[in-house]
Amino acid sequence: MPKATFNGLPREKRERVLTAATDLFAERGFHRTEMDEIARRAGISKGSLYNYFKSKDELFLHICNLGIHGFRESVWREIPADWDIYRQVAELFRREVPLILEHPQNFQIYLNLASSGMKRFADRYTRKGEELGAQRIKALLRRGMAEGIVRPDLDVRYTSFLIHSLSLIFMASLVSQHFQIRFKEYLEIKRELNSKTIQKNLQQMIRFIHQLLRPSSPPLSKNGKRMGHR
Repeated sequence: MPKATFNGLPREKRERVLTAATDLFAERGFHRTEMDEIARRAGISKGSLYNYFKSKDELFLHICNLGIHGFRESVWREIPADWDIYRQVAELFRREVPLILEHPQNFQIYLNLASSGMKRFADRYTRKGEELGAQRIKALLRRGMAEGIVRPDLDVRYTSFLIHSLSLIFMASLVSQHFQIRFKEYLEIKRELNSKTIQKNLQQMIRFIHQLLRPSSPPLSKNGKRMGHR
């Protein structure tokens, strides 16, 4: 985490350092990014950068916490906890897309965590970072099953993993050419992923997840309407 000297900097200077580090880690990955490059792009000396962060590892972890964990927490925090799983999953997907498009560097860094030589970051960061989403989705599935609006035969573990994985691949396809090619090939998308195409496939993805979760005959709510349909 940052040293006290970093937290004491003017906001503009802190943001300049963090922006330079985020951009370089996203462009080149952790291993090919050097501290002197970050310092040069931020307009400070390398010595000053080490005065703010003990090591490149600490700076990278701080970027991860701000960009990735903060992103995930902000998305979930804005979704009302009393909504059922159908509304929450739909809102999750809809909120993630504009945030990813606005800050693609943060998601590119997330993808970089899967590259070779990143085990120590997975041990220190990934497990903690994934905990929030995993717990939230599993709790929603169990609550939906208890209320009779989610199929009781689903395996909560695999279903939560599938929902998150679909979200992950969809978002990766917005920032990674590799994942975009796979996405378009499997879903038979011939056009470029413009805003219209993205929204169309986003709705289809949400609809697919809803269909997977629904019981064969959704129960009636108190007002006589079928539950679980969106």
